[in-house]
Amino acid sequence: MNKSFVQASELREFGILEGLSAERLDHLGRNLEEVRVVKGQSIYRPGQPASYLYCVLEGVIGISLLGGEDRFVRLILAARGEFFGTDALMRKWRRLSMATAMEDSRVGRIEPRAFVTQVYGLPWEPFNGLIDTLLKPVLKVSLQRAMFLVESLPDRLALALWEYTSGFDIKRSKRSLPAKLTHDELAAMVGASRPRVSLALKQLERRGLLVRSGKQIRVQEKPLRAYLESR
Repeated sequence: MNKSFVQASELREFGILEGLSAERLDHLGRNLEEVRVVKGQSIYRPGQPASYLYCVLEGVIGISLLGGEDRFVRLILAARGEFFGTDALMRKWRRLSMATAMEDSRVGRIEPRAFVTQVYGLPWEPFNGLIDTLLKPVLKVSLQRAMFLVESLPDRLALALWEYTSGFDIKRSKRSLPAKLTHDELAAMVGASRPRVSLALKQLERRGLLVRSGKQIRVQEKPLRAYLESR
């Protein structure tokens, strides 16, 4: 891929950037690295660090969510002047989607910190605090709903259980799920009936991803993480 930097004169044509001053656009152009991709080429894939924010300069980029058994759902088609890969604004985030050129395209990429501090002049740490508070929960909910279209019920349930392992109460109770998280509640979270969730829990238990004692469920953190990463 051939790389160069983007001229501010080209960026002035993008309506989404019309609020930026000439100086800010110059900052963006000096930090926006041009990348040329051919039709069918991937720009990033699931599991890779979300290191860059992207802008389409020419062409069309498809953003897709991949699932098991070759299932996928197209989330958006980003056209000229549109940004994608915005999950890079969240620290230590890994890509959950795939970005692919739908035709020969030019995109610009920029490090998130440079975009926030040099282009928009915002302090990095307070901005990240705002993103963690407001954007991350919305993104997680959106991705969870999209997962319903591409993942099997056991995998959706495994993901829901993993999300609970990051909670303070779970850490304090050695990864045991709270009693309020009943089979009915799990069924509501993953969009399935209670009997189907019970069967899926048995599958995850057989795989060693959780241990059940009566009504108590204890998540096996390391095996569950390894399973989700493999998927």
